[in-house]
Amino acid sequence: VQFFVDGRAQLTRTTPPWSAELRLPNIPTETVVRAEGYDAQGKLLAADEILLNEPQGEPRVKLLAPARGKRLSGTVRARAAAVVPEGRRIENVVFKLNDEVLVTLTQPPWEVSFEAPQSEQVTYLTVTATYTDGTKVEDYRILNSSEFLEEIEVDLVELYTTVTDRSGALVDDLPQERFGVRDNGRPQQISKFEMVRDLPLTMGVVIDTSGSMRESIGEAKHAAADFLRAVMTPRDRAFAVGFSDRPAMLMPLTPDSHALEVAFRDLPAMGNTALHDALVYSLYQFRGIRGRKAMVLLSDGDDTSSLVPFADALAFAQRSGVSIYTIGLGVGAGSVGIRGKLSKLAEETGGRVFYVDKADALDTVYDQIERELRSQ
Repeated sequence: VQFFVDGRAQLTRTTPPWSAELRLPNIPTETVVRAEGYDAQGKLLAADEILLNEPQGEPRVKLLAPARGKRLSGTVRARAAAVVPEGRRIENVVFKLNDEVLVTLTQPPWEVSFEAPQSEQVTYLTVTATYTDGTKVEDYRILNSSEFLEEIEVDLVELYTTVTDRSGALVDDLPQERFGVRDNGRPQQISKFEMVRDLPLTMGVVIDTSGSMRESIGEAKHAAADFLRAVMTPRDRAFAVGFSDRPAMLMPLTPDSHALEVAFRDLPAMGNTALHDALVYSLYQFRGIRGRKAMVLLSDGDDTSSLVPFADALAFAQRSGVSIYTIGLGVGAGSVGIRGKLSKLAEETGGRVFYVDKADALDTVYDQIERELRSQ
């Protein structure tokens, strides 16, 4: 049995047990793990694969193979991944070569093998996923296209901004002409500009529950619950995470602020501080979610037990599209390490950093965060 990670062979076993420990990335990324079983003559008997860390969110299907722009010949294997939102199921996945149906599948893996087209005519490989509620989504590839035909995939990037004056007061009456966007110094076209007070918000609240929080945990829990009650509208959703030696989901994404409040009750303070791991774990909950996304991260000390280095966690945060509001509780000016991390996270993601000496000042901080989130 041969084991693959994203198409690269990692291990071969010739005797049972048919298991393997595989090397995966430090941070969660979409990864295809595949196993192929061969007989003594080297003939493929069976194969199976699984997509790890697949995105959530709206229904979506994506062709993973063949690679975009690759010249193909002989037998080609096409693979797709589909996003299945909670409460929905896939009815079928159909692969087509131009208008000819290659296969109709009702369960994963979503893959098919076919002979590469030999003609010079443009050939399209399409995959269509149909959900039980009737929703259909599609992805495609242009196969062996000529040098004059180029396939380009363009995604609109959403940038949510908050503007303040020199005193820190929010400014919400600026016209589009006062804004500019540059990518590596190059001006970019703004396709749409609007105030987004009414757009749904997806929020995460992440609280340090390590032993050092023992005296402050009560007020920290109450302040977080009050904040969620105030900031959430019926269209918003939020989740809650606590972390000490490792992160733990207190309440998954829900529109119910009362359920989140209950999740904070009886939360003990003990153990070490896995700040980096908690950051990555919490940001992972936003995968595949569109629209406004924000996270509040509260900690009273630097990381002591994470597996993920801060550089990797920061890079993951930068790519997440989530505005991170960090709160340093009792983090004095001499705590250079943790202050630098909290500031960097906020600056690099479009959030803000706050420092408070006592937990009884958290309500004021949460009020400021709420005003910002409603003034983007």
